[in-house]
Amino acid sequence: MAVTELADPRPFLTGGELVLTTGLRQRGAASQREFVRRLAERDIAALGFGVGLSHPQVPAGTLEAARAAGMVVLAVPYETPFIAVDRFVADRVLGEHFGRVQRLLDNHDVLARALLSGQGMGALVAALRQMIDAPVMVADQQGTVLASAPAKAAWPVEQLGRLSRTAATQDLTVYPVEVENFVVAYLCTRRSADVLPYAVSLVGLEVARRQAVLSGQRQLAGQVLADVVRGTVTAADADRRLGTYGIQAAGSHAIVLAIPEEQPRGSELIRRLTYSPLPLPEVVTAVVDGGLVAVLPAGQPADEAAHLLHGQVRQLGGQARIGIGGWYAGVSGLRWSYYEAREAASRGLGVNERAPMSLSGLILASEDVPLRDLAADVLRPLVDFDAAHDGALIVTLRAFLDANGSVGTVAQRLILHRNTVRYRIAQIEKLTDRSLADTADRVQFWLALTAARLTE
Repeated sequence: MAVTELADPRPFLTGGELVLTTGLRQRGAASQREFVRRLAERDIAALGFGVGLSHPQVPAGTLEAARAAGMVVLAVPYETPFIAVDRFVADRVLGEHFGRVQRLLDNHDVLARALLSGQGMGALVAALRQMIDAPVMVADQQGTVLASAPAKAAWPVEQLGRLSRTAATQDLTVYPVEVENFVVAYLCTRRSADVLPYAVSLVGLEVARRQAVLSGQRQLAGQVLADVVRGTVTAADADRRLGTYGIQAAGSHAIVLAIPEEQPRGSELIRRLTYSPLPLPEVVTAVVDGGLVAVLPAGQPADEAAHLLHGQVRQLGGQARIGIGGWYAGVSGLRWSYYEAREAASRGLGVNERAPMSLSGLILASEDVPLRDLAADVLRPLVDFDAAHDGALIVTLRAFLDANGSVGTVAQRLILHRNTVRYRIAQIEKLTDRSLADTADRVQFWLALTAARLTE
């Protein structure tokens, strides 16, 4: 509310006020009409005109201009002080505000009770739909509907992945749901309401709970698979433990492995990746040695699982090497498929199809062989030299072996003079006390480089 006797009160109005005046400066019809016009520009709620002081009644010019502007005019008798009007309006506004807050708190309580009822997100969405009298849906980043009320409502879920903040399209209001400042889902409805931000926070809590459960399951399943891969459990024990997670070891399975690029174990990317469900039925996922493993039973397309994993990594803002293993039966088959997937993943970023297991992959499949340590021992002098002198002996050695010992090819690939290549070869031989002209030493170098690449 605002009380004014100014001819132009616009600088002090923001809109929606009840303006009170006695018209002290509005002696003529022109000034009265101009005063009303200026109030109309601010879109006030109403004009209260005090009569019995400056004017015995509301001036005709004021009424005429107000009627033209669609403005409500109240005649305030002399016996009614403006402070009484102010108190009346304040009490009504406060009462309405308190009522809205109370209704909002009641709605919050209803939604919280629905979520905690044991029926989860489905009960929450159903309660919200009844509350706002509009369809409601929650979907994850892949467009998978997590809950919807009514259940058969049609939603343009293909649009959700392109939205990064609250947006409206085709009469659809979309609220991103964040967990740890990362969008994990979307709450969608066809009507705005004050209770929706709180509903979004409750959806976030439920998604976070589901993520924690999924991550825990994957970590536990990963411990079992890690023992299987390393061959530290018997076939009978492995079969029993794998069955706990829905993996029937006697059947045929294939492994798809996702290794985040340049991300150490426990990194933010792999942590978020472990929170993201893979929308494929009967596929068990686990975390093994810093990579996400999908164990596919017979009938599941390995390519589809690999590309889904790759898509999830890209949605998380990262890159990964995805490897696909072959289809094999039994506990030993799981192990073999895992190493095939890991060797395929070593070929580079993106999805890599399986290839027949190489000799290096076969050696890596045995945890009894300390290949990582042996490789580090062979390459340590070159690694130390490169670190101390900003050198490129490891790069030169790999190029030399890839070029089958051709100095000219190495010089062309690395854009070096041939004498520079020969000088580096001599340094490599001197530092390692091995000869690149000797076949046995070349095999040692090749195995060391391959092991370093596959186990990095």
